[in-house]
Amino acid sequence: MKCEELLAALNQYVDGELDPGICDTFQTHLSDCNPCQIVVDNIRQTVRLFKDEEPFELPPTLHYRLARLLREQWKGKVDADGTLVEQAKAGDFAAMETLLTKYERQVFNLARRIVDQHQDAEEVCQQTFVSVIEHLGEFREESQFRTWLLRIATNHALALLRKRAVRSGPSLDEYQAEDTYEGIPRPEYIAVWRETPEDIASRREIRQQVEEALAKVNEKHRVVFVLRDIEGLSTRETAEVLGISQEAVKVRLLRARLMLRERLTRLFGDEATRVAPHDHSSVHA
Repeated sequence: MKCEELLAALNQYVDGELDPGICDTFQTHLSDCNPCQIVVDNIRQTVRLFKDEEPFELPPTLHYRLARLLREQWKGKVDADGTLVEQAKAGDFAAMETLLTKYERQVFNLARRIVDQHQDAEEVCQQTFVSVIEHLGEFREESQFRTWLLRIATNHALALLRKRAVRSGPSLDEYQAEDTYEGIPRPEYIAVWRETPEDIASRREIRQQVEEALAKVNEKHRVVFVLRDIEGLSTRETAEVLGISQEAVKVRLLRARLMLRERLTRLFGDEATRVAPHDHSSVHA
């Protein structure tokens, strides 16, 4: 197996989705290729770091502003979302308010990581729940309410990025051209991390560095990482939210993970363990 072949299958291996036969070859390669083993460990640590990180605190007044907006917008148009949604559709404001309370923090955190500014995230949050009220009757329950809600939030966040014209990567309209495994970024800084992701996530003083690393990933790839690895959506759900193919989701997630791994390993890697990049076209047993 060549190192470049390992990179192309890295997502499936890390997520436990690799075919058992290929998995054996993959593991044999890792046992003979220390740089690749370190890269795989770094990817796992990168994902764990963002999962273990404390969510952003909901701004103190945002819940009250959202609740007021709901009351102003409400036109009369269990605990399971399906029951709550049906009650809300029937005009039960308490059910709608329960959905707000259940998801407002998740929507805010999603928006915050996409738009990278608290004030803009608050705006996205408010627009999202107004849109939910306006279009609740159109929700046909063909997908989960949470997926539908996050799709609305994501669309508002991306629309805000377009509006303020802040792009660190290609235009959103140009996404399809790059959704291939060709030219996957090669690991350059390869080193064992000095601390575990749990230890890093527990240190509030370095949170800004971690968030800055995420913000530097262009929006095309960042949004997939946020939806898949932070919010925990499946590949299918992420594709549904973004209106792209599942294969495009897989490619973008791999690129995002590799970009973040590179930045975070430069921050947290132990220089004493660093190994030089190697020929990725080389073959290991």
